[in-house]
Amino acid sequence: MKDRVLVVDDSPQNRMVAVGHLEAAGYEVVAASSGEEALAYVRANRVDLVVLDVLMPGMGGFEVCKRLRAIPALSDLPVMFMTALGDREATQPALDAGADDLLPKPFQRAELLLRVRALIRQRRQAVELAAQNDQLRKLEQDKRRMQQLIVHDLKGPATALYANAELLRARSLPGDTPEIVEDIMVAVGNLDRTVRNLLDLSRAEDVGLSVQVEPLDITAMTAEVITSLRGLGKLHDVTIVSSIQTNTLMADRELIRRMLQNLVHNAIKHSPGDSEVVIEATRDAHSVMFRVSDQGPGVPDGDDDKIFEAYVTRDRPNGGHGLGLVFCRLAAEAHRGRIWVERGQPSGATFCVHLPQS
Repeated sequence: MKDRVLVVDDSPQNRMVAVGHLEAAGYEVVAASSGEEALAYVRANRVDLVVLDVLMPGMGGFEVCKRLRAIPALSDLPVMFMTALGDREATQPALDAGADDLLPKPFQRAELLLRVRALIRQRRQAVELAAQNDQLRKLEQDKRRMQQLIVHDLKGPATALYANAELLRARSLPGDTPEIVEDIMVAVGNLDRTVRNLLDLSRAEDVGLSVQVEPLDITAMTAEVITSLRGLGKLHDVTIVSSIQTNTLMADRELIRRMLQNLVHNAIKHSPGDSEVVIEATRDAHSVMFRVSDQGPGVPDGDDDKIFEAYVTRDRPNGGHGLGLVFCRLAAEAHRGRIWVERGQPSGATFCVHLPQS
C-alpha cells in the first residue's frame, strides 16, 4: 500500500507542483483547495501526511492544524506547513498550532521529498512502537492472569499439607519423627507465605492492597506472630523476643500481622545461630512505630531502597525471591506509612515501619 499524502493549497499552480513531485516519487497524492475540504477528507479517509499551506482564504493552515490536533484519532497525523512567510512570522505560530515541520516557499524538489520521507518514516516507527507496547502489555496481563491462577491453585495443597502435619504433630510419634513434622510445618508455612505474597503483589499491581481499618491488640498479634515462627527460630537456633510499649493500633489486622510476620521471618533467616530477633512497638502523639532487629550481616551498601523491590534480596548468595519485603512496603504504604532499614552497630539490621494514626 502506497503512503498517502494530502496536499492543501488554494493555489492551483502550487498544488500541481507539489503533487507532481510527490507522485513522481511514488506517493499516492490527494489535493484539496481549502482547509474545510481538507478536514472533511481526513475525517473520512486514511492519510499518512498533510502538506498544508499557511495562507488560504477562509480557514487558514494554522487553524486547520489546530482542528486536526483536537481530533483524537488524528492527533498524531504528521503536518508539514508550506509558507512564503518569513521565519519569525511563521515558526512560532506553526509550533503553537502543532506542526511537525515547516518548509519555506519556494522549495526544492529534493528538500520536499526528504522532509516528507522523514515525517512518514517517523510516524510509521511510532505506530510500530505503539503496537509493540500494546503487545507487551497484553503479554504482561496474560502472564499476570496465569500467575494468579497458578498461585491460587497452590493454596489448596498447601492448606492440606499443613492440616495433615498438624494432625501428625498431635499424635505420639516415635524417634525423631516429631522433629521431622516440625520441619514440614515450617516448610509449608514458608510456602503458604510465598503464595499469599504472590497473590497480594499481583492484585496490588492492578488495584492496590485493600485496607479494612479496625482497632487491634498489638501484644496479642505479636504473640501470634512469635508462635507461628517459633519452629523456624528453633531450626536456625534463633530466639524471638518482644518489647511492646503500646498496645492499640488502628489498622488492617491481617495486613499488619503478615507484614510483621514477613519481617520476623526475614530477620530469622539472616540471623546467626544463638542470637535474638527483637520485635518492638512504640507510640508517639500521631503514629505507631514497629522495629524488627536482627544480628545478621546487615544490608549491603547501596541496597537500602532496592531490597523493597520485587526479586531483590538481602543476601543474594543464599537465593530467595524478595517478595516478603515488597509486601511489607505495600502494606505500609496502604496505611499511608513507610518502611526503611537501619544498620546495626557493629552488625545487624533493623527494619522500621512508621504507621500514622491521625
